[in-house]
Amino acid sequence: MKRFRTLATAMALLCFAGQAMADGGIRPGQRWNDTSGSAINAHGGCVQHVDGYYYWFGEDRTGSHCNGISCYRSADLVQWTRLGLALSPTGTMTDACRDIASGRTLERPKVVYNAQTGKWVMWVHWENGSDYGEAKVCVAQADRVQGPYTLVDVFRPNGRDSRDQTLFLDTDGSAYHVCSTNMNTNTAIALLADDFLSPTATDNVQLMGKKYEAASLFKCGETYYGLFSGCTGWTPNRGRYMFTHDLMGEWTSGNDFRDQDGSTGINFCTDDGKDNTYRSQSAYVFPVVGRERAYVYMGDRWNSSNVGSSLYVWLPLSIRSGYPAVRWYDEWSPTVFDTMNRYRRAAQLADGMEFVLLEKCSDRVVSRPVSGLTLENDGESNVVFVLRATSQPHTFKIEERQTGRFLESVYGGLRSRDANDSEGQLWVFVLEEDGYYRIENVKEKTCFSVSGNETVAGTSVFLNERDTKIHQSFAPYFDSDLHNYAEADLFARAYRENNLRLMNEQAEALAVRGIRGGRRLFDNVRAEGRTVVVEGLAEGATVRVFAADGRCVATATSAHNAVRVAAGGAYVLKIGKGRDVETAKIVVK
Repeated sequence: MKRFRTLATAMALLCFAGQAMADGGIRPGQRWNDTSGSAINAHGGCVQHVDGYYYWFGEDRTGSHCNGISCYRSADLVQWTRLGLALSPTGTMTDACRDIASGRTLERPKVVYNAQTGKWVMWVHWENGSDYGEAKVCVAQADRVQGPYTLVDVFRPNGRDSRDQTLFLDTDGSAYHVCSTNMNTNTAIALLADDFLSPTATDNVQLMGKKYEAASLFKCGETYYGLFSGCTGWTPNRGRYMFTHDLMGEWTSGNDFRDQDGSTGINFCTDDGKDNTYRSQSAYVFPVVGRERAYVYMGDRWNSSNVGSSLYVWLPLSIRSGYPAVRWYDEWSPTVFDTMNRYRRAAQLADGMEFVLLEKCSDRVVSRPVSGLTLENDGESNVVFVLRATSQPHTFKIEERQTGRFLESVYGGLRSRDANDSEGQLWVFVLEEDGYYRIENVKEKTCFSVSGNETVAGTSVFLNERDTKIHQSFAPYFDSDLHNYAEADLFARAYRENNLRLMNEQAEALAVRGIRGGRRLFDNVRAEGRTVVVEGLAEGATVRVFAADGRCVATATSAHNAVRVAAGGAYVLKIGKGRDVETAKIVVK
């Protein structure tokens, strides 16, 4: 009887523990147990969703020894049941290094489904178990998502060294292999064959010299995004992101920071701890099924002395700003996505429109906690603005709905005052290529700016002269629960192209008032034979010339505004200065 009571008590405690886990959420950086109570062992992995379940694949480690590739299953992203090894070591080591015998190192497994063959395909970074000199991939396939997976081959894709790697399945069914190559100096992207078991000759080495690794790609609309880390071994560093509308073409980053190794990028983390990606390294980004524009950042908090005990940093990823932004949560569940996209970018400015101001780099909205303006989380913001049109084009007064007072520049300070006729209450919304605005005061020519270029909640918003080194990009977002304004299509290629056209028109309208519009880095481009000349190039600007295949074929500066190309054809020019980038197209005969 005593034994029965003990067993019953144990069963009750187990049920209670399971209920507590179900009622709780994901705790980044904390030990994460599976439903049996054992620590989840799936590092550097990925997640796929099939028939109502998520499947988590990762490196199964004991210390630094690789046991194979594990697989776990969950219906809610919180409770995970271990299914075993999806890919197990087999065979013996050979001098040809084309085996997956025990002792080999298998890292960063990525899995995709091939609709043509009906097979699940896994690619893994493969090393010999002694060092990282082989830099190969292991390819395997299975009939079921959970496996077992059978080895197809071990090789260097297109003869290139391949270390940190990932797979990306596009919306048209094509798949790509992405890896760090050339000793982690560059990034290679290769279109896979129809069966996804090998790369085709359609590939491209890009992000030249950036020294990126830990690539994690995802797509929203027509825009591709990539999260990366710098190359600092097991030690975490600042994450960074890139984006493009052409997966095999040029990727764009901006230059918000420069690491000691010379690499640049814009950080996708926004809270305290962002300088080391919350002590993690990116592994994968996956969508949450059933929720619009909801993504999860998968990261690993590596323990180099005991890789098997490394922890997981999973966090919600917001894309509403048009760029990936990852905030820190001590604990969260998928319900966080229920309101993440409540505020949406307005397609155009209009008289009487109610909105919050969203700052680009922080993905936070402007608030007024006491007297000044700050950046805050959505639920902690206490101010809604109303646009009031004026007789001047692109110029508005900004009313605070709660008080009926207006934002005004007073001796360089940003104040809230009763309505008056001062030009200090007139604000020009200068359009930028990505749909953000530089909000400039008519009287004092100062702009909304972010103190210290910080992105954490509580950061002050103040007025400063126009400066490309300062965060000065804001956009009006409306509460979709209250308003039915037209929403901007942030993720369409045409959105940026249309903004470039509007910027040209706006620049001409503002020039007569002495206000610099968003497209004034050059006046015109023309071809003189094989020489491309950029007229009126702004001081300090740089010109990059790209061929149709996305390769940068020439560069120039304001000191030398003419470049020569080797052959005739269509070219795209990117003219940049700081955070400002303008695009032009030209045909050379």
